[in-house]
Amino acid sequence: MDKKVAEQVAEATRKMVNSIAGLQKINERTMKDLAKQQVNAAESFVTVSSKQIKGLGNMKSVQDVVNAQADIMAEVGKMMVDNAKQTMELLTRSQDELKGLIEQDVNDLMEQVKSGGK
Repeated sequence: MDKKVAEQVAEATRKMVNSIAGLQKINERTMKDLAKQQVNAAESFVTVSSKQIKGLGNMKSVQDVVNAQADIMAEVGKMMVDNAKQTMELLTRSQDELKGLIEQDVNDLMEQVKSGGK
């Protein structure tokens, strides 16, 4: 194998390793962000539950309990929607990063092909 071919193979291997490392960073950050979001959501649900338990002592009628339950359900529903939106934003950001990584790899490959591997 001549020197030019060896250099081309080495360059292609370097770019592939860099791409894999970039993919790993995106995946790792996404998983950490999702885990952090999940912990925050769990903490929020515990807070809402605590608030509900503390409020039970102040309720005098069935209507008070029903009203409190309705308020809690509305709050939990809002939390779930917010959590879903945050998850979609996070996944969309990761998708955009992956798309950029792939586009850069394709552009690099096209440049290499156009230049004849020089």
